Amino acid sequence: MLIFANVLPHPLEQWDRKQWQTDPFRSAVVAALDSIQNQQIHKLVLAHAVDVRSPLPFQWAHSLHNLRQRHPDCTVFSVGNGQGQSFIGASPERILSIHNHQLVTDALAGSSPRGRSAIEDTELAQRLMDSDKERREHQVVVDFIAQRLVHLGLQPTFTASPSILPLLNIQHLHTPIHAAVPSHIHPLEILASLHPTPAVAGLPRETACQQIQQYENFGRSLYAAPLGWLDAQGNAEFIVGIRSALLDGHCARLYAGAGIVEGSDPDRELAEIKLKFQTLLQALV
Repeated sequence: MLIFANVLPHPLEQWDRKQWQTDPFRSAVVAALDSIQNQQIHKLVLAHAVDVRSPLPFQWAHSLHNLRQRHPDCTVFSVGNGQGQSFIGASPERILSIHNHQLVTDALAGSSPRGRSAIEDTELAQRLMDSDKERREHQVVVDFIAQRLVHLGLQPTFTASPSILPLLNIQHLHTPIHAAVPSHIHPLEILASLHPTPAVAGLPRETACQQIQQYENFGRSLYAAPLGWLDAQGNAEFIVGIRSALLDGHCARLYAGAGIVEGSDPDRELAEIKLKFQTLLQALV
């Protein structure tokens, strides 16, 4: 784990690049690519955690307000455990939404930074759409969700090609998937079938979960967990607890992950999680 003495407005600019080149995350990406090359696994989502320390206690309400202001297109959440810890974040990924027996779930995989100008932003979005690697990573998630819903007896519908979901400093390939839900199928049954999706674990799911435990040197806690609510009428809303941090007094543990598939580059995956960490760090101060 990396420990930093102060939280700065732009801490990533202060990080030692040499530390990142030997970081366990990068080594895990290399190992995951070997497993993919040997056809042991098709995709693996590896997460990393960074610990930061502040001279003043972190204020979850202040951080939550910052997240709400910076990420209006995400679901902002906070979960307390009654012991002074708060798990907060701004998740772009909905695992399921059911209202009046109509289900919507998101396939969200494949990422690119935002541009510094409108022209650059458009170029990066088009490059994301044209990337074979990113499209394959995205299609894995679409196929998994569709297959799981069909297995439950649902009839999912979705577009043949993804759209771009632009967020503050990152953009994703996004495919909403719809289905009608019969009254005899409980929302938690669907949730149990979908979670964890290849967007937060990998494929095959069982092998991916085993490799996550092997490569990640920390406990995920609520990171990537389904968070939400349901009612007696079968309505429900659950998101995936990503882009998140655990606040505990003067300490905060930040979580971020990236999907590894054939063609992934360890340095680019490292750059992706640093970008996600930056979003969280800016919200803490």
